[in-house]
Amino acid sequence: MTVPSSIERIEPFPACAVGILNSIPTSSVLDLVEQEPHLVDSIVQVGGPIELIPSAKLTEIALTLLVRGYMMRALRVYEDRRYWRYTLACAISCAEIALPGEDNNLLAYVGGLLHDIGRLALIAAYPDRYANLLLLADRMFRENPRFNLLDHERMLFGLDHFTTGAWLAETWGLPAWLRSVTGKFDEHGSGEYRELVATIRSGTRLAHSLGFGYLQAAPRVEIREILGQLPEAWERWQTLDHWKHGEELMHDKIQSQVKLYEIASLEDE
Repeated sequence: MTVPSSIERIEPFPACAVGILNSIPTSSVLDLVEQEPHLVDSIVQVGGPIELIPSAKLTEIALTLLVRGYMMRALRVYEDRRYWRYTLACAISCAEIALPGEDNNLLAYVGGLLHDIGRLALIAAYPDRYANLLLLADRMFRENPRFNLLDHERMLFGLDHFTTGAWLAETWGLPAWLRSVTGKFDEHGSGEYRELVATIRSGTRLAHSLGFGYLQAAPRVEIREILGQLPEAWERWQTLDHWKHGEELMHDKIQSQVKLYEIASLEDE
């Protein structure tokens, strides 16, 4: 596969983040985190004394902060906040509908956080051209719900965000479970990671349906339809007082995390 030089020059993912990702879900990340004093300081601001944070939560906080830092360096354009909001919404939504169990919850959160690294790379490599493509996509989706964004990405950049994500995951040395969600979703051909792929696919749809989508005009799937395909998530939502309350809770949960991990725009610096 021929990869444009602009993509090849994308800043490498932080070594600490790669190390943490490859330790999930079986190993403690405390030793890795303590090698990064600035990261430790940020974690303390978010979660309190680092030695008191449970391992899975420490992993979640550390990776969220590392991805936020990477994004702030990579996206020097107006949509940085918008994209970060979408990224967090996906992570939280995926974790919300994951199969029961701490490991499943963590894998789903991280998968949602990093599933779209291919688009992140395209935005970083071609900020103005991708911003123009987004304007076109929003207009075209309003006129034609079947608009194919991938075709336009390939025409403009030589590859689409799925192919870019798969290439980056391999180049950065990301673990196999994460590679299963950074390319094009294939729930039937993903082998041992089939359930994770299904969770990430549904979680990203849920984030969009809740109003946090990156392509605002893209078609939305009804939340009932999304959760109806996930029996255990559906059962949890049905225990809420009423359906609308579930949507409000999720929306508020995402908003609180966006505020907790707020990203500064150029105007704020």
